[in-house]
Amino acid sequence: MIPFRYHLLSLAAVFFALGVGILLGGTAGHSWFAWGEREVLAKMEAKYDRAVKSNNELRQQMNRLLLEVERSEEEVTHLMAMRYSPDLSGNKVFVWHEPGMRLTSVTRLLESTGVDVQSYREGEALGNGLLLVFAHEEPQWLGGMQQPSRVLKFAQVPDSPAKQWALLENVQKKLSEMRVEREKS
Repeated sequence: MIPFRYHLLSLAAVFFALGVGILLGGTAGHSWFAWGEREVLAKMEAKYDRAVKSNNELRQQMNRLLLEVERSEEEVTHLMAMRYSPDLSGNKVFVWHEPGMRLTSVTRLLESTGVDVQSYREGEALGNGLLLVFAHEEPQWLGGMQQPSRVLKFAQVPDSPAKQWALLENVQKKLSEMRVEREKS
């Protein structure tokens, strides 16, 4: 049989070893953990700095590209104005659109060709002018117009240079047809 003193000494030795392990682990292990934590934080800060720098570079590049696009659109508008000004200059065009549509680009384009652009109200007389209707669905009052041949309908506002070019082509064609009709009568 094992004496009680041996059990007591072995139990004390276990608790003593446990205390020494906790003491060494808490002091020595803490410095290793803190060092690893600092290293991870330093790497994360470096990645964050690289991401911020990359974001700024991309933002600058995007601004440069937007400026180039604006310049290109101005050049295309100028070319369209030069092409269509001789045929469209001095003509009157009325514009009607459903609420919510923005026609500033179309108005600016037509005015750059020398067209007199005016907004249209239901029931107004067109005179020698052409009516451009921008609406998703045809307005009811349009069916009762006396001169339907003087109307061009568009479901959406032309948002690209190709669509704007097509708009000017249609306006030029319709105005020349109207001119031929006037000359015949």
